[in-house]
Amino acid sequence: MPAGKVLVDTNVYITAIRQSREGPTGRQLLEWFPRTYLASVVSAELRAGVRSAGGLRAVRTFTAGFGRVGRVVAPTSESWDQAGDTLARIARTRPDLSDAVLHLWNDVLIALSARQVGATVVTDNVDDFALLGEYVDFEFEPFPLAPT
Repeated sequence: MPAGKVLVDTNVYITAIRQSREGPTGRQLLEWFPRTYLASVVSAELRAGVRSAGGLRAVRTFTAGFGRVGRVVAPTSESWDQAGDTLARIARTRPDLSDAVLHLWNDVLIALSARQVGATVVTDNVDDFALLGEYVDFEFEPFPLAPT
């Protein structure tokens, strides 16, 4: 369980939405909320997944809360450049992953955003973040509760 600042990956929020706020994932997120930052990339991913007006309202309300307390982090231009350099390096050193590199854009931006504020990424997407951890210095942990 991360001790300091937390930046939660999109997949954990989706699990919380599916379980409801009272589910185990929602309860854990509420416990972490005072030290949680929202990556602008995660906000965009949540919005992209919305399929109803009510869902969009809920996502906007949720993300606005982070904005009000100044805890939204967007990748800097330096982070964008480092993301591109990192993905190019992965493609060069891991030709077996060259087709998969494009799907890592958002994850590397999330990792670099977390690093900007000194937060630990919490995710269910352990494989991709472990791979990125071989190329980028950032902290991540698997979400402590298995999705249901």
